[in-house]
Amino acid sequence: MSYLICEECGKYYELDEGKSSFSYEKCECGGKLTYKDTLNGKNSKVPFLNSKVACSNCGVKNPEGSKVCNSCGNLLIGAESRKNKKNPGRGISWLGVAIGFGFLMISTLLSVLAIFGTDFPIPQKPEEIPYNLLMAFGIITMIFAVISGLIASYIGGSINFKNGMLNGGLVGVILGVVVGITGGSMAFIGVILIFGSLSVLGGIVGTYLKRRL
Repeated sequence: MSYLICEECGKYYELDEGKSSFSYEKCECGGKLTYKDTLNGKNSKVPFLNSKVACSNCGVKNPEGSKVCNSCGNLLIGAESRKNKKNPGRGISWLGVAIGFGFLMISTLLSVLAIFGTDFPIPQKPEEIPYNLLMAFGIITMIFAVISGLIASYIGGSINFKNGMLNGGLVGVILGVVVGITGGSMAFIGVILIFGSLSVLGGIVGTYLKRRL
C-alpha cells in the first residue's frame, strides 16, 4: 500500500497498488501532496502525520516545539500540555518568590549604600533626606521591584500570566508584610499598593519571556 500525504495538515490518502497518484492534485486543505510508500514506517492510519501545531486563535500552523504562535503570539495548546506534563499543577513557586524577594532586598541595600555612602548617617525619616536623593532612591527601588517580580515569575516557571502575576505579586506582598511590622498598617498598605503593582508587572514580563524563550 502507498499513500499521498499532505505537507500542510498531515492527512493521507490511500492509493491502489502500483499507482503513484490519483485524481486529486492537492489536499482538501489546499496543501501539497507527497507520495510515500509507508506511513512513517508504521502500519497505522493516523489522521495527522506531521508535527505542526495549529494555533487555536488564528489557525496558523507552527513547527514542532513552538511554545507560542509565530503569527499572533498565542500560547499553543500542544506546548501548554507539554509544559503541564513536565510541571503538573504549577502555581506558586516559593523558590522563585524567595529568589525574587532576596534580589529586591539585596539590590535595595546596595542602592542605599551607593546613594548615601557608608560614612554618611542614613536618614531615618523621609523629610531628613534631600529631595534629589529621595527621588533617585524611589526610582531605583521601583525598577528593582519590577525586576524582582520578573525573576520570581521566570524562575518559578510561570507559563501563563495568572501564575506569573501571582508569583511576581507575592514579592511585593511579602515586602509589605515586612514593612508593616516595623512601620504600621499605613506603611503596609502603601507598600502593597505600590510595590505589589510593580512586582505584578514584573511577573507579567517574566511570564512573557518564559513563553518566548
